[in-house]
Amino acid sequence: MSWGILAGQGLLPFEVARGMRNEGIEPVILCLAGNAELFRKEGFSAGEEALGQLAAVRRFLQEHQVDRLVLAGRVGKEALFSGKGLDQELMNLFTQLEEKNDDALQLAVVRYFEEHGIEIETQTRFLTHLIPQEGLLAGPALNEQEKQDLKFGFRMAKEIGGLDIGQSVAVKNGMILAVEAVEGTDQTILRAGKHGGPGNVVVKVAKPQQDLRFDLPTVGLTTLEALITSQARVLGVEAGATFILDKEKFLDGAEKHGISVVAIKDLTSFGK
Repeated sequence: MSWGILAGQGLLPFEVARGMRNEGIEPVILCLAGNAELFRKEGFSAGEEALGQLAAVRRFLQEHQVDRLVLAGRVGKEALFSGKGLDQELMNLFTQLEEKNDDALQLAVVRYFEEHGIEIETQTRFLTHLIPQEGLLAGPALNEQEKQDLKFGFRMAKEIGGLDIGQSVAVKNGMILAVEAVEGTDQTILRAGKHGGPGNVVVKVAKPQQDLRFDLPTVGLTTLEALITSQARVLGVEAGATFILDKEKFLDGAEKHGISVVAIKDLTSFGK
């Protein structure tokens, strides 16, 4: 058995690689975001391929005898809609889909690899140390309005997740300021700050139908920077189902800037 990582942008692929190494596994890494050299500096074997070259990606993995694969890191799905740089194999996969939302596309890619003998493992397999448990993780206690906004935001984020639109919303005084779509969480936060001013409550959750093999909600230092820039007051994440990258730095930074970070399990346990 040979493990592999299909690495997109951000720190998550590095965390998966380190998690594998901690278990005595040396993964084969294929980078889709031009970051192969960063892996090589840490002694990992890493190749590089363009995002849209699905057949070349599959051949690389097969040549390196990868039969178990973790998908990690953000990929620019915007490129899929332009059609530029996509090979025929990916174009065929894309055009055959009745629905072209995130889940449908990513599930089609998962099935493609599995049809070629490469099993896709859950993202949580090597990353349990990044997943928060329920409670206030950083910052001051919430006031009553913030609690209500967090509860409302959690419910609304689950609703848009169920529609496969995004995983994040920003709320202030009971009003939705911004809903995440293809632009990602950080840009959603900045947009909310632009329209709503300081004091927003941002909530990011897993989708109700979340497939643990891809697209688990993730926050990191760039998310923190967006929260600080937009002068947000609260970040709510789903306990047991969110990755916090650079966890210690993230929570220390939130504490320093007076941003409350709260992990909530569900609405029935909210406020305990």
